Amino acid sequence: MRVTGAGVWPLAVLVLAACGSTAGEHETLGDRAYAARHYADALVEYRIALRQRAPNPGLRAKAAMAALKAGDLEAAAEEYVKLAEEGGEERITEAADGLERVARAAVEQDDRDALGKALAGLRAIASGRALGAFAVELARAAGEDPTSGEALNILPYAAASAPDARKQDSLMYLYGLGLARRGRCPDALPVLESLVRRRREPAVVGPAGRELARCALNLGRKALDDGQPQQAEEWFRRAAGYGGSDPLARAAYIGLGDVLFARGDYAGAAGAYQQAMIGAEPGDSLAAIAAEKLNLLANAGAIIR
Repeated sequence: MRVTGAGVWPLAVLVLAACGSTAGEHETLGDRAYAARHYADALVEYRIALRQRAPNPGLRAKAAMAALKAGDLEAAAEEYVKLAEEGGEERITEAADGLERVARAAVEQDDRDALGKALAGLRAIASGRALGAFAVELARAAGEDPTSGEALNILPYAAASAPDARKQDSLMYLYGLGLARRGRCPDALPVLESLVRRRREPAVVGPAGRELARCALNLGRKALDDGQPQQAEEWFRRAAGYGGSDPLARAAYIGLGDVLFARGDYAGAAGAYQQAMIGAEPGDSLAAIAAEKLNLLANAGAIIR
Protein backbone atom coordinates (compact mmCIF):
# COMPACT_ATOMS: atom_id res chain seq x y z
CA MET A 1 0.00 0.00 0.00
CA ARG A 2 1.40 3.40 -0.97
CA VAL A 3 0.68 6.54 1.05
CA THR A 4 1.45 10.04 -0.17
CA GLY A 5 3.23 12.66 1.91
CA ALA A 6 1.52 14.90 4.43
CA GLY A 7 1.41 17.82 2.02
CA VAL A 8 2.44 19.10 -1.38
CA TRP A 9 6.15 19.98 -1.50
CA PRO A 10 6.89 23.45 -2.89
CA LEU A 11 7.01 24.03 -6.62
CA ALA A 12 10.67 25.06 -6.28
CA VAL A 13 11.53 21.41 -5.68
CA LEU A 14 10.10 20.39 -9.03
CA VAL A 15 11.77 23.31 -10.80
CA LEU A 16 15.11 22.47 -9.22
CA ALA A 17 14.76 18.81 -10.14
CA ALA A 18 14.09 19.77 -13.74
CA CYS A 19 17.15 22.01 -13.96
CA GLY A 20 19.82 19.37 -13.53
CA SER A 21 20.50 19.87 -9.81
CA THR A 22 23.37 18.04 -8.16
CA ALA A 23 22.98 14.98 -5.96
CA GLY A 24 23.94 17.07 -2.94
CA GLU A 25 21.18 19.56 -3.65
CA HIS A 26 18.59 16.81 -3.96
CA GLU A 27 19.78 15.26 -0.72
CA THR A 28 19.41 18.63 0.99
CA LEU A 29 15.90 19.01 -0.40
CA GLY A 30 15.14 15.50 0.82
CA ASP A 31 16.38 16.36 4.30
CA ARG A 32 14.16 19.44 4.38
CA ALA A 33 11.13 17.47 3.22
CA TYR A 34 11.83 14.78 5.81
CA ALA A 35 12.13 17.36 8.58
CA ALA A 36 8.78 18.80 7.48
CA ARG A 37 7.30 15.26 7.57
CA HIS A 38 6.73 15.23 3.83
CA TYR A 39 8.16 11.71 3.69
CA ALA A 40 6.98 10.76 0.20
CA ASP A 41 8.57 13.92 -1.20
CA ALA A 42 11.75 13.19 0.72
CA LEU A 43 11.88 9.72 -0.83
CA VAL A 44 11.59 11.21 -4.32
CA GLU A 45 14.50 13.57 -3.66
CA TYR A 46 16.69 10.89 -2.11
CA ARG A 47 16.09 8.57 -5.04
CA ILE A 48 16.99 11.30 -7.53
CA ALA A 49 20.20 11.88 -5.58
CA LEU A 50 20.93 8.15 -5.55
CA ARG A 51 20.61 7.97 -9.31
CA GLN A 52 23.41 10.51 -9.50
CA ARG A 53 25.52 9.29 -6.58
CA ALA A 54 25.25 5.58 -5.90
CA PRO A 55 26.35 3.54 -4.11
CA ASN A 56 25.93 5.72 -1.05
CA PRO A 57 24.87 3.75 2.06
CA GLY A 58 24.14 6.84 4.14
CA LEU A 59 21.83 8.26 1.50
CA ARG A 60 20.30 4.83 0.91
CA ALA A 61 19.45 4.58 4.62
CA LYS A 62 17.69 7.94 4.43
CA ALA A 63 15.66 6.77 1.44
CA ALA A 64 14.66 3.57 3.22
CA MET A 65 13.49 5.41 6.33
CA ALA A 66 11.59 7.97 4.26
CA ALA A 67 9.81 5.18 2.40
CA LEU A 68 8.92 3.46 5.67
CA LYS A 69 7.60 6.68 7.20
CA ALA A 70 5.62 7.42 4.02
CA GLY A 71 3.94 4.03 4.23
CA ASP A 72 5.46 2.90 0.92
CA LEU A 73 6.42 -0.46 2.36
CA GLU A 74 7.48 -2.13 -0.88
CA ALA A 75 9.85 0.75 -1.60
CA ALA A 76 11.16 0.57 1.97
CA ALA A 77 11.91 -3.14 1.60
CA GLU A 78 13.72 -2.50 -1.68
CA GLU A 79 15.82 0.29 -0.17
CA TYR A 80 16.82 -1.74 2.89
CA VAL A 81 17.92 -4.66 0.72
CA LYS A 82 20.02 -2.26 -1.38
CA LEU A 83 21.43 -0.79 1.83
CA ALA A 84 22.73 -4.21 2.82
CA GLU A 85 24.14 -4.78 -0.65
CA GLU A 86 25.89 -1.42 -0.84
CA GLY A 87 26.93 -1.01 2.79
CA GLY A 88 28.49 -4.41 3.39
CA GLU A 89 28.86 -5.95 6.85
CA GLU A 90 28.69 -2.58 8.59
CA ARG A 91 25.12 -2.04 7.40
CA ILE A 92 23.70 -5.58 7.63
CA THR A 93 22.21 -5.17 11.11
CA GLU A 94 20.70 -1.78 10.27
CA ALA A 95 19.17 -3.16 7.07
CA ALA A 96 17.82 -6.26 8.82
CA ASP A 97 16.27 -4.13 11.58
CA GLY A 98 14.64 -2.00 8.91
CA LEU A 99 13.28 -5.00 7.04
CA GLU A 100 11.81 -6.35 10.27
CA ARG A 101 10.03 -3.03 10.84
CA VAL A 102 8.73 -3.19 7.28
CA ALA A 103 7.47 -6.74 7.86
CA ARG A 104 5.65 -5.76 11.04
CA ALA A 105 4.03 -2.78 9.35
CA ALA A 106 3.03 -4.97 6.41
CA VAL A 107 1.31 -7.45 8.73
CA GLU A 108 -0.56 -4.62 10.45
CA GLN A 109 -1.70 -3.24 7.07
CA ASP A 110 -2.29 -6.66 5.48
CA ASP A 111 0.11 -5.73 2.68
CA ARG A 112 1.10 -9.19 1.40
CA ASP A 113 3.37 -7.95 -1.38
CA ALA A 114 5.41 -5.80 0.97
CA LEU A 115 5.57 -8.57 3.55
CA GLY A 116 6.87 -11.00 0.96
CA LYS A 117 9.56 -8.55 -0.15
CA ALA A 118 10.63 -7.79 3.42
CA LEU A 119 10.92 -11.44 4.40
CA ALA A 120 12.68 -12.38 1.18
CA GLY A 121 15.16 -9.61 1.94
CA LEU A 122 15.65 -10.85 5.50
CA ARG A 123 16.29 -14.35 4.24
CA ALA A 124 18.90 -13.03 1.82
CA ILE A 125 20.83 -10.83 4.25
CA ALA A 126 20.12 -12.28 7.73
CA SER A 127 18.77 -15.79 7.31
CA GLY A 128 19.45 -16.75 10.93
CA ARG A 129 17.46 -13.93 12.49
CA ALA A 130 14.63 -15.12 14.74
CA LEU A 131 11.54 -12.95 14.91
CA GLY A 132 10.34 -14.14 18.31
CA ALA A 133 6.76 -13.32 19.22
CA PHE A 134 6.21 -12.20 15.64
CA ALA A 135 5.70 -15.86 14.66
CA VAL A 136 1.95 -15.89 15.31
CA GLU A 137 1.38 -12.81 13.18
CA LEU A 138 3.57 -14.23 10.43
CA ALA A 139 1.68 -17.52 10.39
CA ARG A 140 -1.62 -15.67 10.23
CA ALA A 141 -0.28 -13.55 7.38
CA ALA A 142 0.22 -16.70 5.31
CA GLY A 143 -3.50 -16.45 4.71
CA GLU A 144 -6.04 -19.11 3.87
CA ASP A 145 -3.82 -20.61 1.18
CA PRO A 146 -0.55 -21.76 2.80
CA THR A 147 0.70 -22.93 -0.60
CA SER A 148 0.65 -19.43 -2.10
CA GLY A 149 3.79 -17.67 -3.20
CA GLU A 150 3.54 -15.26 -0.27
CA ALA A 151 3.41 -18.15 2.18
CA LEU A 152 6.68 -19.57 0.89
CA ASN A 153 8.39 -16.37 2.02
CA ILE A 154 6.52 -16.14 5.31
CA LEU A 155 6.34 -19.69 6.69
CA PRO A 156 10.08 -20.36 7.25
CA TYR A 157 10.25 -17.28 9.48
CA ALA A 158 7.10 -18.25 11.32
CA ALA A 159 8.49 -21.75 11.92
CA ALA A 160 11.89 -20.49 13.06
CA SER A 161 10.17 -18.29 15.63
CA ALA A 162 7.49 -20.79 16.73
CA PRO A 163 6.92 -21.12 20.50
CA ASP A 164 7.41 -24.90 20.57
CA ALA A 165 8.60 -27.85 18.47
CA ARG A 166 5.13 -29.08 17.55
CA LYS A 167 4.04 -25.69 16.25
CA GLN A 168 7.32 -25.40 14.36
CA ASP A 169 6.76 -28.72 12.61
CA SER A 170 3.16 -27.82 11.77
CA LEU A 171 4.36 -24.67 10.03
CA MET A 172 7.22 -26.48 8.29
CA TYR A 173 4.71 -29.02 6.97
CA LEU A 174 2.77 -26.18 5.36
CA TYR A 175 6.03 -24.89 3.91
CA GLY A 176 6.98 -28.28 2.48
CA LEU A 177 3.47 -28.71 1.11
CA GLY A 178 3.63 -25.32 -0.55
CA LEU A 179 6.94 -26.15 -2.20
CA ALA A 180 5.62 -29.48 -3.44
CA ARG A 181 2.37 -28.09 -4.81
CA ARG A 182 4.26 -25.40 -6.69
CA GLY A 183 6.39 -27.97 -8.49
CA ARG A 184 9.46 -27.65 -6.26
CA CYS A 185 9.66 -31.25 -5.08
CA PRO A 186 13.49 -31.36 -4.84
CA ASP A 187 13.26 -28.48 -2.33
CA ALA A 188 10.26 -29.98 -0.54
CA LEU A 189 11.73 -33.45 0.03
CA PRO A 190 14.30 -32.57 2.75
CA VAL A 191 11.71 -30.46 4.58
CA LEU A 192 9.13 -33.25 4.60
CA GLU A 193 11.68 -35.97 5.34
CA SER A 194 12.82 -34.13 8.46
CA LEU A 195 9.24 -34.01 9.75
CA VAL A 196 8.78 -37.75 9.28
CA ARG A 197 12.14 -38.46 10.89
CA ARG A 198 11.62 -36.21 13.94
CA ARG A 199 7.98 -37.21 14.56
CA ARG A 200 7.52 -34.27 16.93
CA GLU A 201 4.01 -33.45 15.69
CA PRO A 202 2.01 -36.65 15.11
CA ALA A 203 -0.69 -34.79 13.18
CA VAL A 204 1.68 -33.99 10.30
CA VAL A 205 3.72 -37.22 10.12
CA GLY A 206 1.17 -39.09 7.99
CA PRO A 207 0.38 -36.20 5.63
CA ALA A 208 4.10 -35.46 5.25
CA GLY A 209 4.73 -39.09 4.32
CA ARG A 210 1.98 -39.02 1.71
CA GLU A 211 3.35 -35.80 0.24
CA LEU A 212 6.80 -37.38 0.14
CA ALA A 213 5.36 -40.33 -1.77
CA ARG A 214 3.59 -37.96 -4.18
CA CYS A 215 6.78 -36.00 -4.84
CA ALA A 216 8.92 -39.10 -5.30
CA LEU A 217 6.32 -40.61 -7.63
CA ASN A 218 6.23 -37.46 -9.76
CA LEU A 219 10.02 -37.32 -9.90
CA GLY A 220 10.12 -40.99 -10.90
CA ARG A 221 7.67 -40.42 -13.73
CA LYS A 222 9.64 -37.40 -14.91
CA ALA A 223 12.90 -39.37 -14.87
CA LEU A 224 11.24 -42.13 -16.88
CA ASP A 225 9.94 -39.63 -19.43
CA ASP A 226 13.43 -38.13 -19.66
CA GLY A 227 14.97 -41.50 -20.47
CA GLN A 228 16.63 -42.00 -17.08
CA PRO A 229 15.40 -45.43 -15.93
CA GLN A 230 17.94 -45.84 -13.13
CA GLN A 231 16.92 -42.58 -11.46
CA ALA A 232 13.28 -43.46 -12.08
CA GLU A 233 13.73 -46.78 -10.28
CA GLU A 234 15.27 -45.03 -7.27
CA TRP A 235 12.42 -42.55 -7.05
CA PHE A 236 9.74 -45.23 -7.45
CA ARG A 237 11.32 -47.30 -4.67
CA ARG A 238 11.40 -44.26 -2.40
CA ALA A 239 7.77 -43.45 -3.19
CA ALA A 240 6.74 -47.02 -2.41
CA GLY A 241 8.60 -46.86 0.90
CA TYR A 242 7.01 -43.58 1.94
CA GLY A 243 3.47 -44.49 0.95
CA GLY A 244 2.82 -47.75 2.80
CA SER A 245 -0.48 -49.12 1.47
CA ASP A 246 -1.56 -45.72 0.16
CA PRO A 247 -2.63 -45.57 -3.52
CA LEU A 248 0.44 -43.42 -4.16
CA ALA A 249 2.67 -46.30 -3.10
CA ARG A 250 0.76 -48.73 -5.31
CA ALA A 251 1.15 -46.35 -8.25
CA ALA A 252 4.87 -46.28 -7.49
CA TYR A 253 5.01 -50.09 -7.63
CA ILE A 254 3.43 -49.98 -11.09
CA GLY A 255 6.08 -47.49 -12.20
CA LEU A 256 8.79 -49.70 -10.71
CA GLY A 257 7.36 -52.72 -12.49
CA ASP A 258 7.48 -50.88 -15.80
CA VAL A 259 11.17 -50.02 -15.28
CA LEU A 260 12.05 -53.60 -14.39
CA PHE A 261 10.03 -55.01 -17.28
CA ALA A 262 11.85 -52.74 -19.75
CA ARG A 263 15.14 -53.98 -18.33
CA GLY A 264 14.13 -57.59 -18.85
CA ASP A 265 13.73 -58.38 -15.15
CA TYR A 266 10.36 -60.10 -15.58
CA ALA A 267 10.30 -61.72 -12.16
CA GLY A 268 11.07 -58.38 -10.49
CA ALA A 269 8.42 -56.66 -12.57
CA ALA A 270 5.85 -59.28 -11.63
CA GLY A 271 6.66 -58.83 -7.96
CA ALA A 272 6.22 -55.07 -8.24
CA TYR A 273 2.87 -55.41 -10.02
CA GLN A 274 1.69 -57.86 -7.37
CA GLN A 275 2.65 -55.36 -4.66
CA ALA A 276 0.51 -52.79 -6.44
CA MET A 277 -2.52 -55.02 -5.93
CA ILE A 278 -2.08 -55.49 -2.17
CA GLY A 279 -4.67 -53.63 -0.11
CA ALA A 280 -6.76 -52.63 -3.12
CA GLU A 281 -10.53 -52.42 -2.83
CA PRO A 282 -12.73 -54.22 -5.36
CA GLY A 283 -12.86 -52.25 -8.59
CA ASP A 284 -9.69 -50.32 -7.77
CA SER A 285 -8.26 -48.80 -10.97
CA LEU A 286 -4.62 -49.24 -9.97
CA ALA A 287 -5.19 -52.90 -9.18
CA ALA A 288 -6.84 -53.32 -12.58
CA ILE A 289 -3.81 -51.76 -14.29
CA ALA A 290 -1.44 -54.01 -12.33
CA ALA A 291 -3.48 -57.11 -13.21
CA GLU A 292 -3.43 -56.17 -16.89
CA LYS A 293 0.34 -55.78 -16.81
CA LEU A 294 0.70 -59.16 -15.10
CA ASN A 295 -1.33 -60.72 -17.91
CA LEU A 296 0.97 -59.09 -20.46
CA LEU A 297 3.93 -60.63 -18.68
CA ALA A 298 2.29 -64.04 -18.80
CA ASN A 299 1.46 -63.67 -22.46
CA ALA A 300 5.08 -62.74 -23.11
CA GLY A 301 6.11 -66.06 -21.66
CA ALA A 302 7.65 -64.66 -18.47
CA ILE A 303 7.88 -66.90 -15.41
CA ILE A 304 5.79 -65.41 -12.61
CA ARG A 305 6.31 -66.69 -9.13
